[in-house]
Amino acid sequence: MSEKSALYREVFKSFFLAFKRLSLYVSQHSLSRETLHSLFSIFDTILKEKTEIIFAAGLPGGRMLLNEEPMDADVTGVREIYDRFVNFGLEAVVFLRGVEPGELIDFIKALASSRDTDTGEGRSTPAILLSGSRHIQVRRLSPERLREAGAVLSDVRPEGQAESEGMAGHIQDFLSGRRGDLSQPPEGIFEKLERDPGSIVDVIIRSAKETGNFEAVIKKFIAWMAEHIAPIILKRKPDPSGFMERVFDSFRKKNTVFIFLTAEDAIRSCTDDIKMAMAFYAFSSFENAPGESVSLGARIFNEERDGERLVPRLQDYFVGRGAARDKAALFVEKLKAELAQDKEVAVSKKRLDRLMRIAERFDEELEKEVRRETEDLTSLNKRLADEKERTDAIMRHVAEGVVVVDREGRIVMMNPAAEKLLDSRAKESLGRYLVESLKNEHLLAVAKDLDAEMGTQVTKEIELDSKDETTKKVLRASTAVVENEDGDTVGMVSVLSDITHEKQIEEIKSQFVSLVTHELRTPVVAIQKSLELIDSGVTGAINDDQKRFLAISKLNLARLNSLINDLLDMSKLEAGKFVLLPSSFDIRGVIQEVKVSLSSWVSDKEIVLKIDLPEAPVTVNADRDRMVQVMVNLVGNALKFTPKKGEVHIKLKPLDLKEKICQEPCVEIAVHDSGIGIDPKDFKRIFNKFEQVSLVSPVGTGGTGLGLSIAKEIINLHGGDIWVESQIGHGSTFTFVVPRAFRGGKIDVQ
Repeated sequence: MSEKSALYREVFKSFFLAFKRLSLYVSQHSLSRETLHSLFSIFDTILKEKTEIIFAAGLPGGRMLLNEEPMDADVTGVREIYDRFVNFGLEAVVFLRGVEPGELIDFIKALASSRDTDTGEGRSTPAILLSGSRHIQVRRLSPERLREAGAVLSDVRPEGQAESEGMAGHIQDFLSGRRGDLSQPPEGIFEKLERDPGSIVDVIIRSAKETGNFEAVIKKFIAWMAEHIAPIILKRKPDPSGFMERVFDSFRKKNTVFIFLTAEDAIRSCTDDIKMAMAFYAFSSFENAPGESVSLGARIFNEERDGERLVPRLQDYFVGRGAARDKAALFVEKLKAELAQDKEVAVSKKRLDRLMRIAERFDEELEKEVRRETEDLTSLNKRLADEKERTDAIMRHVAEGVVVVDREGRIVMMNPAAEKLLDSRAKESLGRYLVESLKNEHLLAVAKDLDAEMGTQVTKEIELDSKDETTKKVLRASTAVVENEDGDTVGMVSVLSDITHEKQIEEIKSQFVSLVTHELRTPVVAIQKSLELIDSGVTGAINDDQKRFLAISKLNLARLNSLINDLLDMSKLEAGKFVLLPSSFDIRGVIQEVKVSLSSWVSDKEIVLKIDLPEAPVTVNADRDRMVQVMVNLVGNALKFTPKKGEVHIKLKPLDLKEKICQEPCVEIAVHDSGIGIDPKDFKRIFNKFEQVSLVSPVGTGGTGLGLSIAKEIINLHGGDIWVESQIGHGSTFTFVVPRAFRGGKIDVQ
């Protein structure tokens, strides 16, 4: 795959993920913001080189074009976006250079909107999908462009999809638009319909899946049959109506109505169309052979319901195809008379008795079958009713709130606990879209079709709006994807827990810690100054033992001061008051500074400290002091957990981008040690507050467990990420990535 193809596939994936987020969330939701930021960045990258980005969908096969690059079904989201384009009648949408985030958000929200209201009536198409905006144009594809696009797509058929051969292949190519006509002999197709109508039905279904339009495909085939096959059916089949009914029954046996929503109406309409076409061929011989012509027409409409529905329409149908009205009226009059006759049929008494016995046995078997099916259905209904009653009883008594949505984002279940937590009534919400039903929809952490990067489960804390602090509620929403046996997403379930009391206690604890640490600073500073005065000899001479005890006191005072600073930093982070002060600097200098500051520790433990830096300056715009703090923490931890005569390696690497983290120029810094290693189950936990590895640490390596938590928050505030890779007994590597351009600010507390 070329680099350009990979980039365009990433563009399409980002566009699709934004579409999915805005299907359920408002644009200010944290999940939406993250996805939209990625989309804006990648659009900006493309539009710096090109003047426009074109999404085209006016093509067969359910595939799309992004500029000149084909997007096949294996590209994430192609089928969904294609269906939306077709649904709104869009052929091509052009995003011009200078497109603003607000325009892009409005377009995607409109594309993600439902076409139906709660009452089932159609909504009007959003204006932006009809006329575009300043930097978004809605276009029709010219015939030349369609031919060019079709040529591109025909050259990139999925592997294994060879050019179709044989009758089935010819028919599929014709119905899918790859052939202008169907060159197969009509007699051959008639014989195939007679022997194996299911095979022809399979071809039609495949073509409909390929084009996405069942009704258009079957009508195209019926139009060809009306011209070429109808005369053959009339000549060869004594019951042409019954023959066509058997053909169309094959669609029902294939469960077409479950594959295509419009199938049943289309099949019924096409059955009528072919019968009307055969009637016209019967009428064509009316002038020369009126009796034979009318008799042939009666064979077509031998079923009473056909005579009642279709015969009254024949006159206008014939006239529409060029027949004289008076002749058409006369034919229809004679046809009605023919159909009205109740002809007597001579049957022997013996044959009649046999037919009667067959009819009686049929009635008996039918009654038994109906009784058996009724008993089975009754038993099944009772079982389902019992299971539903048990489920409802369980859900009514579950203390946690439970909300279930289907794959389209409509609420299908909400238990009483959820109603109470969300101040919403289930009866009013069921069947409605999540974002239309809840007053606090922008806060509810329920998602649809979570992408692979996020996993299949997500937990969020959400704060519900209230008139005053006394009634404010904080919920924890644990949301997971619900999949069927085939692994397809069918919905989402979210469990809501009221953690208001826990958050209040946590806030009180944070306030207490903040207050205590502030109060501790004053006596610590006083002690530090006093020790410095004693150590300088201003208060009198001191002996060697006193110097030794003073050194121990100063060392422990430094540890206490570091603990206080960590607690203060954590308090600021939790309160959302942790502010970064960015400036431009060469990050190589930070690494050299950290190396010098920790050199005595390195010497004491006889550790080999290696640094791997580029020769050219690596300029970043970030908070220098905080980057030093992160590096001191990571390198300090590496030295702490590395035994004597071990090795610590620091490596700096500039990057154009980092997949899933940063879509712009960034830097990656890795700190590797040869220490005790970390159990994989602790990888996430060690970045939490007051958490340390579960292994027994070497003597003298105890700590507060705040350093990594603070480092992670600092890196996240810069728009980056940090992670660890390790094996027990084989050392650890802590790596972080930050953008070279500042993207941070105050911490965004959820």
